[in-house]
This record gives sequence, structure tokens and C-alpha cells, in this order.
Amino acid sequence: MPEKIKIYDDSKCTGCRGCQLACKQWNSLKARQTENVGTYQNPPSLQPNTYMIIRFQDYEDEKGNVKWIFRKEACMHCTDAACVTACPTGALHYVKEYGTVGLDKEKCIGCGSCVAVCNNWEIGDDGKAKPVKASVTEIGSNKKAQEICPVEAIVVKKA
Repeated sequence: MPEKIKIYDDSKCTGCRGCQLACKQWNSLKARQTENVGTYQNPPSLQPNTYMIIRFQDYEDEKGNVKWIFRKEACMHCTDAACVTACPTGALHYVKEYGTVGLDKEKCIGCGSCVAVCNNWEIGDDGKAKPVKASVTEIGSNKKAQEICPVEAIVVKKA
């Protein structure tokens, strides 16, 4: 199967967060109440129930106008992922059908090797690895994000 890549073009992103919602729906993640802290950033960071966010960053240009920069944060599904290499049990593995990183919780022993090499993992209350700062999902969620994006800022294609 040919390798697939996900491309995010921040110059096209309008910050609508449709991709963020598509990821949440694809992965059956429940929303939770957040608190406004004087910014449009919502939720404030990646969380166990939020695998992908659009990061809002505001700045003042040379004319004194406030502008926004949008940045997508999620797992990069590395083709040579350090977390997969570090995992001694094979709990973290490549999903060949989709070209992504997958997690088999049954094989996870909670050793923390993935946490040591990639900031997208943590050990959960159950003693198993969990994607706290990443979307470790099938490429399907990325396709949904691509389909929902009104400006084609996210594109999934063959490498």
C-alpha cells in the first residue's frame, strides 16, 4: 500500500475548527465544559478527549493591527516514529492499511518508553499509554478533516 501523507497549509486556515470537530466525532470523543480566559483558544490545549486542536496565536503587525496565526496540533503519524521504535511490546505499531501509528492497549505494559521519546504520550490512570497530545487514529479521521475543511487547508494524499 502506498504511503499517505497529511498536509496542513496554515496560510489557508481560517480557524473555523471544523477539522477539530471532525476528529472529535470520528474518534467518538465527548466534549467537556471549558472556561473563557480572554482568548479565542478553545479548548486551551490538547487533552485526553481532544486529539487535535487549532492553536490561535494573535500578534500585532507593524501597523498596530491585531492579526491571528492558526496552527494545527496533533500526532504527525511519523513514518519512522520514535514511539513505535521505543515500545518493547509492540503496543505502538504501524497500521499498514492507513499508514498511521496505532495503539494496542492490551499489549501495553505502561513502561513509559513512548513518553520518554515523544511528547504525544502519557501513562493514564489505568497504567497504560494514552494519546494525550496526539491523535493516534486511522487515516479516516484525517480524511474527515479534509472533507470538512472549506478552504482545503488539510489535504490527505499518496506520498
